Amino acid sequence: MDEVDEFSEHRETRIPGQRLGEWVRENRIVILYGILLIAVISSRGSWGGDERRISDLTWDLLNRGSWSPQELGESSILYLWLTKIPAALAGLQGSGSASGFPAWPLRLPSILGSILFLCFFRRWASRFLQGDVAGLATLILCSTPIWFWQSQAIQVDLLYSALLAWSWLSWLAGYLLLRRQAEGQENEHRSWFRKSPLWLGLAFLIKGPQPLLFSSLLLLLFLVWQADLKALKETLLNRGFFLLAAVGVTGCAWNLVPVPGFKAVLQGFSSIQSPWIYAEYLVRDLFPWALLLPALVIFLRGSGAHKAPIARFLILAFLVPFSSCLWGDGTRGTDPLMAYPFLALLLAGLLQPVYVEGVSMGRIRRIGAVMATALWLASIAFFAVCMVRLGGAGLQAAAAPMLGPLRLATLVLALGALSVSVRCANGEGEFLVRETAATVCVVFFIIGTWGFRGLDSKLRSQINAKDPMTHQLLK
Repeated sequence: MDEVDEFSEHRETRIPGQRLGEWVRENRIVILYGILLIAVISSRGSWGGDERRISDLTWDLLNRGSWSPQELGESSILYLWLTKIPAALAGLQGSGSASGFPAWPLRLPSILGSILFLCFFRRWASRFLQGDVAGLATLILCSTPIWFWQSQAIQVDLLYSALLAWSWLSWLAGYLLLRRQAEGQENEHRSWFRKSPLWLGLAFLIKGPQPLLFSSLLLLLFLVWQADLKALKETLLNRGFFLLAAVGVTGCAWNLVPVPGFKAVLQGFSSIQSPWIYAEYLVRDLFPWALLLPALVIFLRGSGAHKAPIARFLILAFLVPFSSCLWGDGTRGTDPLMAYPFLALLLAGLLQPVYVEGVSMGRIRRIGAVMATALWLASIAFFAVCMVRLGGAGLQAAAAPMLGPLRLATLVLALGALSVSVRCANGEGEFLVRETAATVCVVFFIIGTWGFRGLDSKLRSQINAKDPMTHQLLK
């Protein structure tokens, strides 16, 4: 990636035009991903129960000219404000009906939240890890299906996960600076420790007590693993922690906290979910990178990287959301969404030696073979669905309105798999992650624009007919 060192002291001497060009080059992945999200913003209406419910609540706020829902506790009031503002700015206030309410302005909180998080995520990784790792982690996260879907969904999950993940990254930055694991200014760790509770407080206003439980469990496990409980003093005795307490009290007093969050926590232990549910979610939502997980485990164990404080934190930040969601309202793959940025950093650490070709040719080919296999499997699956017409009635009903996009996506996947296979055979590790991520994102673009538009039109035409298959697809 050859990222320019944005923290270099010599950056001040560059001319304005050069700075702009370097900024674009440094953030080109985030910029391209933002263009992708903007391209799909108006390709579909509200799908599924959550999106339709938030659309109805936002329309109700606009129609009544109010900032408070008629029934408190149905959803996060803070998130409804964030959907109401762009809808009002788009001139939708008091217009139309709930059934015909445009969906695209309501996607802006998720889209902007995703773009801003990716920008700061890349900068954080560039400083506390390496520029190469930052670029690879950003590519992996952008080409993760669950992250793409939630980045344009009318749901609280992306914004909540981004706030919580950034709170954890801020705390980790403070810890690394405190323990001299990273270079920084004197007492800089205190500012990071103050920022962490602020973002955690915003996550609390959106999701309720769940982020507080996750954060407490994560920090406790990490400090016990590190045998460094003394760091709790820096965490608790700062202005940020007292600000978090003030946000919590104010949010509860003004009914800003979603009430279902408390109910889910209290009732969660009575609805323990099977671990296989989240194993299935992980493979599906992380594809094609999920096939690298066995290699990641071997790498962390064999290289001794799991002994480093930053690696330990990243491992726990990935495991805690998944393990905790097993007993807490855990029937959705979006529940552990905040874990994926940390997994992306771990995978980037695995792939960075391959990217700089600092390992043996055999290792480059083994990693490349895994990536190529993932793309070949995806292309075969798409071919089976849209060309051979395999699959059940529900799958074929979903594929029928978008056969054209699926066939084009099949071709893209096959070409990407062929390219990665050639790079693998030649031992060109520099291109493996780039071409895999680019292939997946092009598929996102095809299906997210042409495919979503065709499927949305089909669903809308069947809603009035009350087709049972249509209602099943909308769920």
